[in-house]
Amino acid sequence: MKKFFRLFFSRVPLILLAIILQIGIAVVFTMYFRDYYFTIRVITTAVLVLVLLGIINRDMSAEGKLPWAIIVTLFPILGVILYFSFSRNYASHKERKLFAKLPQLKFANEHPQAPDKIAGQINYLKQVGAPCFSNAQTKFFKCGEEFLPDLLEELEKAHKFIFMEYFIVENGKMFDSILEILKRKVEEGVEVRLMYDYVGSSVHVGYSFFRKLKKSGINCVRFGKLKPIISAVYNNRDHRKITVIDGIVGYTGGINLADEYINETHPFGYWKDTAVKIVGESVSSLCVMFLQMFSMARNKTENFDKYIDACKDKKRTEELNSAENPARLEKQGIIVPFGDGPKPIYSEYIGRSVYINLINQSEKELCITTPYLIVDDEFTEALRRAAMRGVNVNIIIPAVPDKKSVYAMTKQGCAKLVKSGVKIYLYSKGFIHAKGIVSDGVAGVVGTINLDYRSFVHHYECGAYMFNTVALSELRADIMQVINESELLLEPPRLKLSEKFTCIFANLFRPML
Repeated sequence: MKKFFRLFFSRVPLILLAIILQIGIAVVFTMYFRDYYFTIRVITTAVLVLVLLGIINRDMSAEGKLPWAIIVTLFPILGVILYFSFSRNYASHKERKLFAKLPQLKFANEHPQAPDKIAGQINYLKQVGAPCFSNAQTKFFKCGEEFLPDLLEELEKAHKFIFMEYFIVENGKMFDSILEILKRKVEEGVEVRLMYDYVGSSVHVGYSFFRKLKKSGINCVRFGKLKPIISAVYNNRDHRKITVIDGIVGYTGGINLADEYINETHPFGYWKDTAVKIVGESVSSLCVMFLQMFSMARNKTENFDKYIDACKDKKRTEELNSAENPARLEKQGIIVPFGDGPKPIYSEYIGRSVYINLINQSEKELCITTPYLIVDDEFTEALRRAAMRGVNVNIIIPAVPDKKSVYAMTKQGCAKLVKSGVKIYLYSKGFIHAKGIVSDGVAGVVGTINLDYRSFVHHYECGAYMFNTVALSELRADIMQVINESELLLEPPRLKLSEKFTCIFANLFRPML
């Protein structure tokens, strides 16, 4: 109730009201010109044909074209207005121009020779601008309760800068413990930056929250502020979870800065989540990703050089790798931190491609954890074909939903997979929010990417692709443990009548949501 009142009396309702008003004007405009039937019909028919041809020839998936073609055909005037207002969830021309000027991810001085099994994946990531690093130092966290103490310990050690970027920030035990350290670090002269998503955190913190942090000396910004205009750009949320400390220590994964992620609160039973810690020069990729998004949020460029140079601080690296350091991480395997986001900021749907590559490369075993399973036909077919060629495909989804309509679509997506031999497990202890994939026990990803359209197409996401790392073997072991705690779906899940109706409409429009 407290969150509802905070949201109700914020700027968000006023902005939504302004957008609804604009849609209302479009409807009234349509009704007013109804009397000029013949003339309007000739014009609208011509416009309709041109728009439909544009939709057909547009660089968009077939599933994305279909709903717009139906809307435009059924409601020629209003549909065209909505199409041009909502179909292009592109960043503004100004933002695209800004992003193009920003420094991109830099490649390591020496490119490790990738084994044949993953050479194609490494080459793909290289082509989209994600450098590869050998001798990866990684640590896996199987829950928020393990992640938080380690994060707090590393924050205490910061002496240059701290960057934090999260989809959700909420006042409570978790964030308060972090904020206490951040304020103290500011007093010590450490540069502290914090960025959170405006929509993701709007129900958790007040409108003036960022101002309070600024008064404490923390350089805080909100990503993707809403404006009272019709736009599909609001779909482009910053769903990343990144912490960078001195350019040498980094974290990513599914864990946000709110108490349910450390199980201080239990809205859906036990909250199962994961994260990975990265140490060394590979953190430079996370550092650049953060600075790019921070610059986008502020709508201004800056020089990244001093932060990138810090990522190569040999003295700090030697301290972390010293035999006297009890927290020293073993060097093993290859890691490629990568970012993803909407077109045309990113030329590819990178997260989706990395996942499909892993599925297609699997020979014996494939394990996936995801809170949502709402994927297109190509992704579904990749999973089905893997199972049909003898790969042991295991997917873990929640037994307790956080969004009922989304869960109905997840259940429907399971049906076709179960029939093909894919093993779907329901995490019966509560809600699994972890986003991970492991192929044949040696290659995989820990990150922020859900198996749905929002993560694949609309959101800014990130992940760490790993081959033969310590964290990856720990991830697989954790997934095996979770499977033992979960219930195997022996037959396709049955949908209630209300869920069937939800899926009928939601499946048509899911690429737009």
